[in-house]
Order: sequence, then structure tokens, then C-alpha cells
Amino acid sequence: MIRVFMVGMSTDKGGVEAYISNLSIFLSDEKYEIVYSWPVMEVNGKMWVCPRNRHNYYKYAKFWKRFFKENHFDVVYYNTCDIVSVDMLKFAKKAGVPVRIIHSHNTENQMKMDMFHRITEKHNRKNIEKIATNLLACSEDAGYWMFPGKKFTVIKNGIDYSKYRYQLENRTECRKSISVADGYLVGCIGRLDPQKNPLMSVEIMKEISKLNATAKFVFVGDGELRPQVEQKIKEYNLEDRIVLLGPRDDANKWYSALDCLVMPSLFEGLPFTLVEAQAAGLSCVVSNTVSSDANITGLIEYVDLNQSTKVWAEHILETCEKERLDTKEQLKKAGYSIQDTAEQVDKIIQTSLEKRVQCGRVK
Repeated sequence: MIRVFMVGMSTDKGGVEAYISNLSIFLSDEKYEIVYSWPVMEVNGKMWVCPRNRHNYYKYAKFWKRFFKENHFDVVYYNTCDIVSVDMLKFAKKAGVPVRIIHSHNTENQMKMDMFHRITEKHNRKNIEKIATNLLACSEDAGYWMFPGKKFTVIKNGIDYSKYRYQLENRTECRKSISVADGYLVGCIGRLDPQKNPLMSVEIMKEISKLNATAKFVFVGDGELRPQVEQKIKEYNLEDRIVLLGPRDDANKWYSALDCLVMPSLFEGLPFTLVEAQAAGLSCVVSNTVSSDANITGLIEYVDLNQSTKVWAEHILETCEKERLDTKEQLKKAGYSIQDTAEQVDKIIQTSLEKRVQCGRVK
């Protein structure tokens, strides 16, 4: 049994969490035991309570050194959107964990960095191959950003197609729950954080409301900018046009309910949301900062972030007229099946373990 310590899960229902969940389900439970990094973990019957943050670095380091010393792992799989901190991999290496994977899920930092963090990031980029044994990325852009000048492997954001395919019953159920009958329903599925640019989405809906009397907008997700989003909705008197659904366990159903997915993100890797949307045959209007690799099926239209929100609104309403497409074969052919993703990750882990057993030491 191969024991994996999986880092990157959180209570958010974002793309990284979706990737980890999907991958974990399709990695054989006869071959793999997966332990997730949480604030409170039970491993071999023992409870571990992680330090809340790194402000007391001595306490933080002491905890993880002890954790890896007392718990055997074959693999540490570190999913991340930045490279400012790779301490987890450093502690794992010192403890003798043979396979240490870092997986890039973004193309820019989500946090504002001071001089110390910039120096740390530069140092980690330069030395990452001394810390990690495998460099993975969700897209070419995400790999070039996090691992410039280094060899990495692209792991596509594979999904379980059957979960996201268009279903009329899901469309009817979701739209009925927010009192939408025949009008257009536009939406964002993702976190309400600066990267996703949700305040611009409200501005776009303001323009849509001027052009279409019945269209509604939904946010599926939550995040730090929710208070500002609520304030702007109220300021524009859009309370009857915009619905904040919060984090949902049934987010997959909402792809069937929407007529257009909107993503005015400031930057992205290869968004999991766009793969899921295309599985539902849903047309999307996204910012030109999103990688062209995301347009797997031709359902994605790119609009410059510098264009006016009126231009965005016009593109979105035109997109709402488009018919659904059956994209299963396109996604499968392009390698976006979760079965293919799990097989690729399994092969990387197996090959890396065999290589390090032959070497007889941790490198």
C-alpha cells in the first residue's frame, strides 16, 4: 500500500479542491492510502492539531518535523497556487519521504507580496528541484510561471464527465429554486476572491439588466469579497437580479441551469470550472488572461479585460442564444477524463518510487 500525504484541501469548494477530490476517488484504494492535510488530522489512531499559521515558525517547524518522523509516507503531493512557501516539501525530504510532488495550479500569485516574500519566492524557484522530485502543472502557462527554465509535466484537469453532463432535470430544479422560468441565467462558479474579479461581474450584470429585462445572475461560491459584492449589488439595486448561492455541494447541477458562464478573472492556470462547463456543453465568456489551452471544445469566447462592461454584456447575451453541444468525445480525446488523469499520476508515482528504491536513497 502506497501512503500519500495530500496537501491542498480546504473548506473552499474551488478548483484545487475539486482536482484533489476527483483524483483521490479514481486512484485505486487497493493501491493507495491517502491522508489529507487538515488543521486536525487522525493518523494511525493519533490526533494531530496543526499550528494555525507560521507566525511562530519554531512551533510550526517542530510540529511538521515530528509529524513526518512519526508517520511514514511514500509520497507528499503538494498542490499549490504559489511557491512562496515550500516548507512542507523541505520537512518531508528531511524525514526521508522518497517522492515529493509539487503541482502548480495558477499563473500568478494571489497574495500581495512584500520584499521578503519576493526574495523567498525567487529562492524557491531557483532551488525547487533540490526539494521536490516531481514538478507538475495544470497547464503549460502554470508550469512556465512556477518553474521557469525547468522541466515539468502537465497534468490535465480531468473530470468525471457523467457528473457534469447536461441534464434537463437539473436545469429545471435549479432554475425553479431561484424563480427563473424562461429568462436567461448567467453565472460565475468559483470563489469570491480578488483573482476571480467578482466585482466586475456585478458591473457586467448592471449592463445586462439594461439590455435584457428578465436575465438573472448567480454566484456559486463564497470568499473574502462577498461583503463588497453584496454592497455593490445593493448600490445598483440588483437584489432581484443577482443571487448569491454561497458554496454548494451540488455545483455540478448549476452548469445545466446556466445559459452562459462568465469568468472575468485577472489571471488563471487552466480553470477546472471551464473544463466542467464544457462537459455540460455550456458556452463561456472569459477574460483574455485565461489560457487559450482552456478552449478545448470551441465553447469559450475570450474578451479583453480592458473592454467596457457593456461590451462584455453584449457578448454574454449573444452567447446565451447558443445551443448546447455534446462534448464528451472531444474532452475524452483531449485527455480530460479523470480516469486518464489518475492513470498518469499513478504512473508518475510508481516510476518515481521505483527509481528511488533503485538509488537506495532520498534525493
